[in-house]
Amino acid sequence: MPAIPNLSTIKDLAPVTEGEYDLRIIKAKDTHSDKTGRNGILCIIEVIGEDLASNIMHTMWFGNDGIYKGDDAEKSDLMWRMVKDFLGAIGLSRDGEVELDEFTDINFCANVTYNDGCDDDGKQVYAPKNEIGRILG
Repeated sequence: MPAIPNLSTIKDLAPVTEGEYDLRIIKAKDTHSDKTGRNGILCIIEVIGEDLASNIMHTMWFGNDGIYKGDDAEKSDLMWRMVKDFLGAIGLSRDGEVELDEFTDINFCANVTYNDGCDDDGKQVYAPKNEIGRILG
């Protein structure tokens, strides 16, 4: 018996073409960048109605948060302002505290972009993926 069976019936997932899509956050979890030291929240987002679409990973990186203190005040405020903008765009409080479980099952519409995963020289540095563009509501 082979260690791995024939996988030809398992459908591959792929990024969707750029466009406007209905999306749903299916999970949110704390994340940390070993590279920058920054903390954040990673949202795993499904493309509604696109059964073979790969999930979109969207990370909100925090400014200075008591653990990470590497930003000057201007940079920290910029990072937190981007968090506020995302929260408001998906219907969560821009100013109050938000718990991780509040992200689950939020539906919203957004322009989804395509990133080919290549650097400026055309070298493949990671797998192609979708990214959230402008959130429409």
